[in-house]
Amino acid sequence: MSDNNTIDATVIESLKEIMGDAFNILIDTFTDDTGKLVHSFTELQKQNDVEVFTRNAHSVKSSSANLGALKMSSIAAELEAQGKTGDISNTNDMIEKITNEFDLVCKELANIN
Repeated sequence: MSDNNTIDATVIESLKEIMGDAFNILIDTFTDDTGKLVHSFTELQKQNDVEVFTRNAHSVKSSSANLGALKMSSIAAELEAQGKTGDISNTNDMIEKITNEFDLVCKELANIN
């Protein structure tokens, strides 16, 4: 992993090798699509939309794990688990954590890309 444990460098190197020039597209897609999902959590929580909140958390968990952002994936797993309880009212701290972690991941990806 990198010095700040944001992204597993071995995953990134494998993806670069497998994807070649398409790696940049993967990074852009992750940044755009996952960013929209991460930034949706606050509004979904306010609306108490447990179903979409949980589905978005699952998507973020998977996409971040696939990219080697394991801490981000772990936080998303916590959000997903909370969503599965049917109560997302006390997820403010987790939403802040995943938003901050997403920002760190994006900064690191920009340095890699």
